[in-house]
This record gives sequence, C-alpha cells and structure tokens, in this order.
Amino acid sequence: MTPQSEGIQPDNDANGQAVISLDTLSKRIQDEMIALVMLAAEVQIALGPALTEAKSLSPAVQRSLQALDRLHQTLDDLQRVLGHLAMQSGTAPVPIKPLDEVIRLRHLAHKLFDNIDAPFALSEEDSGDVAWF
Repeated sequence: MTPQSEGIQPDNDANGQAVISLDTLSKRIQDEMIALVMLAAEVQIALGPALTEAKSLSPAVQRSLQALDRLHQTLDDLQRVLGHLAMQSGTAPVPIKPLDEVIRLRHLAHKLFDNIDAPFALSEEDSGDVAWF
C-alpha cells in the first residue's frame, strides 16, 4: 500500500520521489520505539511470577533475561535520542523508497510513511517472516 492508495499525498523531491521530513520520521520512529519499550516491560512483568517459582535458573536463562533487560533499556535510550533528533533536525527531506525497501514489517512502513495511527497488530500478510526466539 502506498501513501497515495491511503489518500495521503506525500511531499516529493525535485525528482518526483516521495520524501518525508527527518523530524517527522524521527518522531514516528520514536513513537514505535516507545511501544516496543512498553512491550519489553510487559514481557518482563509477565515473566516475574514464573521466575519467582523457579527453583534455579540455568546460566543460559539468566543471560537471556539479562539480554531482555538490556533490550528494554537500549530501546528506551534510543527512543529518547530520536525524540531529541526530531526536535533538532528541522525539515531535511528523507527519500521514502530506499527506507521502505529495507523495512520488512509492512505495518511499520505504513505507520512511518503513511502516518497511519493504528495499534500494534499484525495480520498474516503484513507481518513479515516469523522469527521464533
């Protein structure tokens, strides 16, 4: 789905390519990262009761839990950086097509470039490949 198919007219550069301002893109990425920070926190909270009942945890499980905590903290820091960039960047245009081609999750591309304000939900056709952990 392109911005035009959603009825949203993107800005175009001198070559007619769709572009988005860097501050707008940074803010949208920050919004998505905030949602990921909340999801990581929810996973940590959900694991809490199970971990309290566990007699012992293997070193591999302990490392995985530490990695989850690091993921949470890193996403939180990155979203703050993007928030700062969104306020500093001004209106430098960023070509959409090269970014759209590297994003695997179609719902994310729509939220970033088409300004669709939808909750985090995936359908089978736009979710990309399943990555089991």
